[in-house]
Amino acid sequence: MKLKTLLFVVLASVATMAGAREANVFASGLMAFECDNGTNTDFMICYTLNAPATSVTINIYQGETLVKTIESSGLAKGYNEQAINLAGLSGEYTWSVKATGEAWSEGETATMVIDENNTATLEGYMSPRGITIDKDTESEFYGRIYVTETRNDVRNVGIYVYDAAFNDITGQGNTAYNGNVAWGASSGCTRIFLNKDGKIYLSDWSDGHPGVWRADAFDLNADFVPVFGGTPNGDGLRFNEDEVAIAGSIPSCWVEGTGENTVLYTFDEDYINTNGNVQGVYQYNIGNLEQPWADAPSAIIYDNAENLHQNGNSMIIPQNGGWWISQTRWTDGAAIPSLVYVKNNEVLFNSGAVDPEMILRSYSSAICLFDEGTKLAVSSYNNIKIFEVTFDDAGVPSLSELMNIDPALGQNCYSIAIDAAHNMYLAVDRANASSTGNVGVFALPVPENVCETPAPSAQKLFVGGGTVVAGDVDGDGVATAGDITALYNYLLNSDSSAIVNGDQDGDGTITAGDITLVYNILLGSN
Repeated sequence: MKLKTLLFVVLASVATMAGAREANVFASGLMAFECDNGTNTDFMICYTLNAPATSVTINIYQGETLVKTIESSGLAKGYNEQAINLAGLSGEYTWSVKATGEAWSEGETATMVIDENNTATLEGYMSPRGITIDKDTESEFYGRIYVTETRNDVRNVGIYVYDAAFNDITGQGNTAYNGNVAWGASSGCTRIFLNKDGKIYLSDWSDGHPGVWRADAFDLNADFVPVFGGTPNGDGLRFNEDEVAIAGSIPSCWVEGTGENTVLYTFDEDYINTNGNVQGVYQYNIGNLEQPWADAPSAIIYDNAENLHQNGNSMIIPQNGGWWISQTRWTDGAAIPSLVYVKNNEVLFNSGAVDPEMILRSYSSAICLFDEGTKLAVSSYNNIKIFEVTFDDAGVPSLSELMNIDPALGQNCYSIAIDAAHNMYLAVDRANASSTGNVGVFALPVPENVCETPAPSAQKLFVGGGTVVAGDVDGDGVATAGDITALYNYLLNSDSSAIVNGDQDGDGTITAGDITLVYNILLGSN
């Protein structure tokens, strides 16, 4: 079961037009319910399509083996459900929804499929700066889209949440989830990072209210938690009671790990490191964040010793043990580049030094890695450039342009996100005081517009239909010595690949007692 698709290699400037085609299709929100008819073989499968599908197949798996396919009648964009019957099967099964959409023709280029003019949901944005997508198939919110608005106007400052079809899934309208936070003027609630534990990290880039706040995707109505303690000095820097600098105004952050292993990384405009430099990358081992962090950073990742970063508006993305760091630039150059890659505090790639025409104008510094890090999208001036990323044996990266999407949605692109089906989402801030911001989606060309989404493990199907054979652990329909072997492999090696019904004695766990029971069945004494 795979989600990955491959981007067509197109080395060209791409003109776009909204509504020319649908988005690349994928299923999200996968849920299964057992029908209450006493058979334990009938289920209702539910899912949401982000776009209409030409075909949808529900695949039933036992381990890695595909045991049944069911064509679904639900092909419309939005919520769908399909009743299925699994008579003849018995045991525990995983499943997926495979969606197929309109095929791309060779030479067809990226297309705008959603903007503020063709979905009422997106009207009223003035300064959207953050956008991200839940791409964890184990998450019950897989496929959801999170957008941040930075300006109080038609909408107010905070988070807006949509399902994969851009429906207002929580019914919030134009009222943001703001966590009862007094966001900084003009630059509060700037960019957004969604961790795999459902925690949402929001950066405030303002001088008067600098830092990072944490929200919970499971309870967006709750107060957001401040990551940093101390008191801001009004110039963008927080200090603790001992006058130790904690953190400054932060345009972007990244998080790795969960629970006590949670680590926050920030790009900080104001923090002065031990070398006397600002605009570096810092590490905070925040763990469970039982209380706000009120000390200096745990580590300096990048100290900006060469003063390459001067604009303050940057994004950070880790890769191969190093970090991509973008920067807003009108003209790329070696002295103040649009994009660098650093590792062990050493600059290994400088876009302005390699080729100042490569990116040219990085407005407003949005970057996004996708396809397992083989591609990098970079915002330029009202266009998005997509590069192939390669590393040499010494770990030095290089970029080769694959596509230039021109025009995009506006000149001030703050954030880019890519979903599992190769749709690209943009959050574009207003160009001036009288203009509006934009949120929109481009479909990127793919060899096959097919995406198979596995259901979360919590949505396994437990089928009790058919003839249940006592002692049949591996689900082959008969009790044999192979069933005992399957139990031994599980108990000795935690190998569950051949286990369908290991709990033969019904005590809720698989133990040596189940081996004894199967052994007695084979001997005919049970």
